Amino acid sequence: MHKPLKTLVSAAVLGVMAANFAHAGAFSLYTESSALMTGNFGAGAAAEGADASIGWYNPAGLVLLHEQQVVFGGVGVFPTAKISGTSTFSTSSPDSSYIQSFSDLSGAENALVPSFHYALPLGENMTFGLSFVAPFGLSTDWGNDSAVRYQATRTELLTMNLAPELGGRLTQNFSVGGGLDLQYARVTFNRVLGAPSLLDMALLPPTGLDTLSTNKGDSYGVGFHAGVMGMFNDNHTRLGLNYQSKMRHTFHGYSELSGILANSGFNFAQTTLPFPTVRVNNNLSSSLIELPDIVTLSAFHDVNEKISVLGSIVYTGWSTFKTIQLNNVAAPSISDGSFTPLGDVSQVTLNNASAQNYRDTWRAALGVNYHFNQQLMLRVGGGYDQTPTNNTDRDVRLPDASRWALSMGAHYQVKPTIGVDVGYTHLFPADKPSINRTDALGLTAAYNVTATGVAGADLLGAQVVWLMDKPLEVSGK
Repeated sequence: MHKPLKTLVSAAVLGVMAANFAHAGAFSLYTESSALMTGNFGAGAAAEGADASIGWYNPAGLVLLHEQQVVFGGVGVFPTAKISGTSTFSTSSPDSSYIQSFSDLSGAENALVPSFHYALPLGENMTFGLSFVAPFGLSTDWGNDSAVRYQATRTELLTMNLAPELGGRLTQNFSVGGGLDLQYARVTFNRVLGAPSLLDMALLPPTGLDTLSTNKGDSYGVGFHAGVMGMFNDNHTRLGLNYQSKMRHTFHGYSELSGILANSGFNFAQTTLPFPTVRVNNNLSSSLIELPDIVTLSAFHDVNEKISVLGSIVYTGWSTFKTIQLNNVAAPSISDGSFTPLGDVSQVTLNNASAQNYRDTWRAALGVNYHFNQQLMLRVGGGYDQTPTNNTDRDVRLPDASRWALSMGAHYQVKPTIGVDVGYTHLFPADKPSINRTDALGLTAAYNVTATGVAGADLLGAQVVWLMDKPLEVSGK
């Protein structure tokens, strides 16, 4: 009779779409889809229309662009992600516990989020756009020997979204637009499995059975975004509304074990351990994953020739993200043998589901643009971003917290055909993320992490706007 050792499976699925917890709104990269947006935290995103990136945030705003242009940009994300607390690996048969304390354990990883936008007027009342962005992503890595390794080591999500767009003016004061979203997504989520409580009770090294589990998969999805824009007061006052659809993914890939528990036929009573090997299963799959839909309402107004004010309210439908199931995850199985309760090891595949229970969230941003002269414009802004996570289901893969943000940036017209934008956003937590997550590891074992976190991030963006036909006016006018 075989007893699957579920040290890997029972909780690993929670991290399938996780990201760096120093960035609020779960793993959304809303402002990072355009370096310009880091200058005022995305205030006015769906209404300003400063450059070709408006095609992503509201394709109806493409009609504001009268010259062919291309935008190359990127945003560097520099997070601080630390947790302090205790982890407990416990078994009930026999009754034993292995407890580790940790302080300021860091899982942050820096990242660069690139973006590309293009706009081509097709006449007086229609403009074509093309956007290449990464709308969701980032990662955490707590290390293969950390005190939380039995819950998570490395978690990574990468998305790439290509979107052809079209915007058209219906009247002098009203335009509409839409885009097709073609998205590729890739995930990596790893953890360590083992039996530290049993080994510790037997006065053996607790890490003696530690085996790394690596799970990777990718997926393709199709969605859309569409918007409308009202333009008044000779275009000095604008209102924009944009909808980005849900993106559905089903991930397929492989599950791999690397270490002692990957050795088929290994018996714990042996005095000489075999060298670790790798066991691969190429049939890993997930349940249908729905990345959320997003609704953005933005306003832009030129107060005078020098000052413009901007604002945005963003709704994100995270409540669709409730449960993730993984199928055919590789795991070791232990038979009753000569070293009860541990005998011969073999490998099996298991299916498992894990609760997410995200909630819908709101994001708000306000900003001001100040036109210092014909070449230089300054930006400031700030806002608040809710986390969709909750205190019951949060774990170390995504110990997210709501955030406040302060931003500043500038646009400089280097010459008539070249403009440069830079932006900086500092994210700081509205509260400390807390974790109290217990994962059942089969019938007789459980793993708990109880911790509080310190989270923050700095976003630094830069982009070049190249007007390919003739001089480009200063942004925001």
